[in-house]
Amino acid sequence: MTDRSAAQFNAHADRYATSEVHRAGPSLPVLLRLAAPSREDRALDVATGTGNTALALAPSVQAVTGVDVAGAMLTHARDRAAREELGNVTFRSGDAEALPFPDGTFTLVTSRHAPHHFTHLDRFLAEAWRVLRPGGRLVIADQISPTPDLQAWTDTYQRLRDPSHHAQRPIQDWQALSAAAGFTWTTHEVVPYRLPFGWWTAQSGCTPTTVAALRAHAATLGRAQAQEAGLILDGNGQLTAHHEPMLVVRLDRHGR
Repeated sequence: MTDRSAAQFNAHADRYATSEVHRAGPSLPVLLRLAAPSREDRALDVATGTGNTALALAPSVQAVTGVDVAGAMLTHARDRAAREELGNVTFRSGDAEALPFPDGTFTLVTSRHAPHHFTHLDRFLAEAWRVLRPGGRLVIADQISPTPDLQAWTDTYQRLRDPSHHAQRPIQDWQALSAAAGFTWTTHEVVPYRLPFGWWTAQSGCTPTTVAALRAHAATLGRAQAQEAGLILDGNGQLTAHHEPMLVVRLDRHGR
């Protein structure tokens, strides 16, 4: 997971740094509302990328740390923090499945648009639990498969576009895995995204061959399945965009 994700995002860091979908997309205000950050919080943003969530948290918390495996993404995050004169945010290299922090370091952990890259989501959840203090919370925003039956098709579609994609899990899997990690599922919302096909493929540096493969994969679905998968076709049946359901969930760490 680490090497594949680092290679993908180091190669396309400049695009992610200027992407409004990632910088200020509709999941961000929902995540901030569910997180309810305060000046007492020491926050950690996992797989921070170019720092969008960490930097959004910074004005509301005591301190925030962003970790990521892609050094080029972190360079953009540090540059933006300096430009915006945010002195309470730091960025460092770190793996979501082996966080480089002692137990109970943070009161708030976030991760936005990233867990579908994590090979072992159970390890990430266990690490988030470990670095949180009792009474802390984990707030996640990540794309989900619309149904369990469509996950295999969706994962192939996503992986063709971005080889660092691992799994676009349905909400049922998130509920089971978070409960197994000890978290209380406190509240959640599903935020709809509409992603134009041209932008979506350019964002990850798709070649014409990859674009053709994505269109061919989309064509394997019948009309009803394509609608269920969120595909948007023009009058000629040409793929123009797709809807991406984004789960935003607050998980609370109760107990010792």
